[in-house]
Amino acid sequence: APSADAADAAAADVAARRQAKKDSKFVSAEMRPTAMKLHTRSQAPKEGQKEETKEAPMMKWEPTREGYLQFLVDSRHVYTALEEICASRPELEPFRDTGLERVAALNTDIEGMASGAIPAGSDPIPVPDVGEPGSTYAAFLRDMADGEGELAPEFICHYYNFYFAHSAGGRMIGRKMSEMLLDGHELEFYQWKDDVKEVLLPAVADDIDKYVLENWTREQKDLCLGETAKSFQMGGALLSHIK
Repeated sequence: APSADAADAAAADVAARRQAKKDSKFVSAEMRPTAMKLHTRSQAPKEGQKEETKEAPMMKWEPTREGYLQFLVDSRHVYTALEEICASRPELEPFRDTGLERVAALNTDIEGMASGAIPAGSDPIPVPDVGEPGSTYAAFLRDMADGEGELAPEFICHYYNFYFAHSAGGRMIGRKMSEMLLDGHELEFYQWKDDVKEVLLPAVADDIDKYVLENWTREQKDLCLGETAKSFQMGGALLSHIK
């Protein structure tokens, strides 16, 4: 019969392999579960864990075309900050040209809504200045990633959650706004050149996993995870324009 020592060694080996697998999958093993704790069941039917809040559900929102255009302008300002930060820091090279970028699509949509082409035959709307939620969040991100020193782990949390939220709940919001305000027109903002859920996001998750495995201590991982609520709060603040 195998000795107790051998059994202990085998158990330790299984545990080590399990931990190594978890370490290599930071996004799916740690970032995503942390995010789901902050989602309600109505936001994420399969994985949401947070109690339902008293906030008005999306079907009771009363958006206007002007408010929606403001949301798009604020969103563009934040995506511009994310894209420029990734372009300016050498260690963020894997996060350039991922296919998730949204600034070019938003330029098209904002121009279309402003000119009255979206929806066809609508009245033109002047493009507003960036609102407070967008300018606050973009400035926050730039401050966090500024300078020559090591990149703050919290930045990766904001980066991933902002792109991920748009591909998930953001698309539901887009469909609702399209029905309510745009005669069913689908904005470029909600279209990607590849399958965002099956191809683009998993590829970025793999790049984050690789980056984390090669660069971060446990403490840095915890700093990233600890920023999750703030990333949702700051990203979610942009929705105030359409509620």
